[in-house]
Amino acid sequence: METLVRTSRLAVHGGEPTIPPGALAEPWPLVTEDDVAAVTATLRSGKLSWVNNTAVRELEDAWAAYCGTRYAIAVNSGTAAIHAAVAAVGVGPGDEVIVPALTFLASASAVIHHQGIPVFADVDPRTFNLDPSKIEEKISDRTKAILVVHLHGLPADLGPIMEIAARHGLKVIEDVAQAQGARYQGRVAGGIGDIGATSIMAGKNLATAGEGGIISTNDRGLRDAADMVKMFGERITDAEHREYNAETMGWNYRFSSILAAFTNSQLKRLDHYIAEVQKGAQRLSAAFRELPGLVPPHVPSDRTHVYHHYRFRVDPAAAGLELHPGRFRKALQRVMAAEGVPLIEYQNRPVPGQQLFQQRQGYGRGCPWSCGHTSREVDYAIEAYPQTLDVIRCSLLVGNRLCMASFMDPSKVTLYVDAFQKVFEHLDEVVELARSLDYREPWEEAARLA
Repeated sequence: METLVRTSRLAVHGGEPTIPPGALAEPWPLVTEDDVAAVTATLRSGKLSWVNNTAVRELEDAWAAYCGTRYAIAVNSGTAAIHAAVAAVGVGPGDEVIVPALTFLASASAVIHHQGIPVFADVDPRTFNLDPSKIEEKISDRTKAILVVHLHGLPADLGPIMEIAARHGLKVIEDVAQAQGARYQGRVAGGIGDIGATSIMAGKNLATAGEGGIISTNDRGLRDAADMVKMFGERITDAEHREYNAETMGWNYRFSSILAAFTNSQLKRLDHYIAEVQKGAQRLSAAFRELPGLVPPHVPSDRTHVYHHYRFRVDPAAAGLELHPGRFRKALQRVMAAEGVPLIEYQNRPVPGQQLFQQRQGYGRGCPWSCGHTSREVDYAIEAYPQTLDVIRCSLLVGNRLCMASFMDPSKVTLYVDAFQKVFEHLDEVVELARSLDYREPWEEAARLA
């Protein structure tokens, strides 16, 4: 339990902010001399093309070993990784893939890249992940796969999801972009479903020096199909022999050897980083439990959370307040910002609420929805996802964009705790502000990320 200390006036009312400007800066990734040495050695090797470099293969082998899979393929972005996974499981024109309504756009747009149709399902209001009880109602005779997103660093409930997939003959794609190193029932995310896809762009827990992604699987057929998407539709042999004979549609998703060397060096410290972040997150959660009205992230006992984001819920009723939770959330966001703590929404509407799905122009002339291969009209009305709307209305993320950098620093966690405690000493003022706000539901305002 954190010790409460009396503090001055709220900064929103002219008091001194708890946290001075710049104190919560989040430099990431952390670059060490080992990273510099790995990149330098790759440059000096002269092996920089896909034909002769060894760094990409070394990263693939290391990631496969980490996830517990037989194969891994490095590509040039997380979106490319999801697209290749979608193609590998056999999604074609008009085929449907079930996607959670709360995620980043790429989880769904990668399905459209291969002319598939995203069908959204609601999320669990406690874990913020795909709700297994909402999946089967979305399955049709055109459903090919379930794309499971381990949002913010907590694995989805894969046990029942895998059972549903097996019962209906569907593939399970794991989107691990925010959950590298997270575990479900002792197994590493990305090594549980039929195929996993992760982003390693510079803002992720496992980072590269720019953009990148990795695919993981135990299935050689899925591995080879994804590899053809990566490499112009060509089948590349284990000896890297190339026939220049495309067997299917393919792209140039090859990955840089220099970036691979950097990420492989980062991977060696990933578990240490995760452990430090978990300590910081657990400390903040303990403080939240002493502040009625704040609900820390729910972490079921059968999985671990790696806190790419720390998303908490607000519950004014738990604090004895008769107040609309959305108003409380918005007032808390404004008051905490004045104290120096950014609290962000991540997104203010379900993904199907974005114009891509509302207008259905796709990649031209309404395709893939209107290209003659669909078997039904898919409804993208956001009211169909009440649990997702509840999450958006009643929750916020701590920090600017990610938690790895700030939660690893105990002094920054102390600043977070101090700021929340100060605000809750003045809870009556927060309530007064909440009641005075010109409030609209988040999804009724202009679309935004963070």
